[in-house]
Amino acid sequence: MPATNEATKVSWLFLTETEAETVDAVSARIFPSGDGKPGARETRVITYIDKTTADEDEALRRCYRDGVEALNALTSEQYGQRFAELPEERQDEVLERIEASTAPESTRTPEGPEDEGLLATFFALVWEHTIQGMFCDPQYGGNHEALGWQLVGFPGAQWGYNAEQMRAGFDSKTIPIKTLEDLRRELKRADD
Repeated sequence: MPATNEATKVSWLFLTETEAETVDAVSARIFPSGDGKPGARETRVITYIDKTTADEDEALRRCYRDGVEALNALTSEQYGQRFAELPEERQDEVLERIEASTAPESTRTPEGPEDEGLLATFFALVWEHTIQGMFCDPQYGGNHEALGWQLVGFPGAQWGYNAEQMRAGFDSKTIPIKTLEDLRRELKRADD
């Protein structure tokens, strides 16, 4: 799901539209889709990140705000475009440079941006949240339609497993996927 969709405007809880576009582009490069397999966009990682940051402390929110600003400033200066506007190959190059950076936040280098450490911290945070959003229970905003679980063959939330399902080599993809909401519905039906 792209951060902006003209047909359906998203109402963000924390992120601005520009921040959402940028973070969505970063997460789509961390976990791209391809060969018919879902990635960060299809699983709506950006929704998970927005929901998570809205509920977190100011330091985490500040890291997102400052990180997006620094990333867009870097790419605007170097390429004349915000990060989300760059071709994917260029986005990958930028992120690879940031990932390779190990400078602490207070370090200023003559050959790099003043906030190189901020960008490294921001990238690490988006990386962590992208993985969480890919594979969390859908109730948290990511893993739309349990696509992340389908990708890796995880059956989701289950009450338990029988002896056959616990056997080595059992294909867990044969177990119907359940979410926490599915378990709640089952419990409610049992109580009725």
